[in-house]
Parts: sequence; C-alpha cells; structure tokens
Amino acid sequence: MARMMKSEDEAEQQPQEPAAVQEQAPRKRASRRSARAAAAVAAAEGPDPWAARLERAEQLQSAGSHADAAEAFQAVAAAQPDNLRAALGLGTALAAQGKYDAAEKELRRALKLAPDAPEVNYQLGYTLYKKGVYAAAATQLRKAVDLDGDHGAAYLVLGEALNQMSESDAALEALESAVRLTPESGKAYYAMGIAYDRKGNHDRAAEMYRLSREVAKV
Repeated sequence: MARMMKSEDEAEQQPQEPAAVQEQAPRKRASRRSARAAAAVAAAEGPDPWAARLERAEQLQSAGSHADAAEAFQAVAAAQPDNLRAALGLGTALAAQGKYDAAEKELRRALKLAPDAPEVNYQLGYTLYKKGVYAAAATQLRKAVDLDGDHGAAYLVLGEALNQMSESDAALEALESAVRLTPESGKAYYAMGIAYDRKGNHDRAAEMYRLSREVAKV
C-alpha cells in the first residue's frame, strides 16, 4: 500500500512542460500548414510562376482593374527587370490610370528591351500624346506605323497629335489610314472633321462630324 501511494505521489509530482514548449506545437503545425499552402500555390502556378502571374496581370488589365494589374505587373518587373511583357504591361496599366510620368518611365524601359516592337512604340507614343508632348508623340507613333502598317489605333493617335500641331494635311493622311483599318472608329471621323475645319473646308468637316455620330450609334 505504501509503495502504491508513493507511486501515485511520484506521478503527481512529475514536472509539467513549460507553457512556451506547449505553445510551440501549434506554431509548428501552423508553419507546416503554411509550407504546404505555399507548395500548393507553386504547384498550381506551374514550372514558371512568373508566367502565371503575368497571365493573371493581363487578365486584370483586360477586365479594367488597372490598379490591381499594375501591382501584379510590378511584382514581376521587380523580379525580372528584363521581362518585356511586364514592363509593357506595367506602363500600359499606369497610363490607363492617368499616371503618365510613371507610365513613360516604364515604357521607355520596355523600348530599350524591344526598340522595334510596334506595340511598345504605340503605347509610348500614346502616353506622350496624353502628356501633351505632341511632336515626340508623333515621332514615336510614326515609328509604330512604320513597323506595323495595320495598326489602326496608332494611325488614329498620330492623326490626333498632328492635329494638335496644326499639320492638317499630314493628320488627314494618318486619319484616312485609321478609318480604312478601323471604320467603326467615330473618333477618327471626328478628328478628320477638325482637320478639315482647320483647312477651311467646312462642308467636308460637317460630313466627317456627321459620320462620327452615325458610327457612334452603331
């Protein structure tokens, strides 16, 4: 009986684990869960996680979520400074938010990576146009259409830039190409109206304004 009581006393007096040690167990389990979650994300993203993130950024951009797209492009650009898609996407997303100075910086970086890429030249030209730097914009946009003669959007912005520079004949030439390539563009007809007005051909200008309204209704 004495031995039994002693055994029970010994059991009662066994030292307890410190609270800090007890707390480590759930932390370790949480850490393992985090590791498994990270592994699952990596597996889902595939062998090139940055490619998956770029696709996600482009999806956000297409959906009009320009701020989220810019953040996603920035993450890729920071990790891969020579990634053309990231630089171009970031510049485009920033321009869509009206952040033209930041957009120009990224697009010039993209231009260094791919000086003969029509879309890079177009996006930089468009950004310069939005900044009001019309001569520089026209230079960049001319290069874009030289590289891609079917780039209707580049012809349109080139025509608008030339209008701002009062180069009406050159503007009309660019805008005629824009209308040929994108006949649904009411903006191109409207810009042609401005050019004809500046040339003093008000009847022709009125016709262009009418066409711009008709196209807008379609």
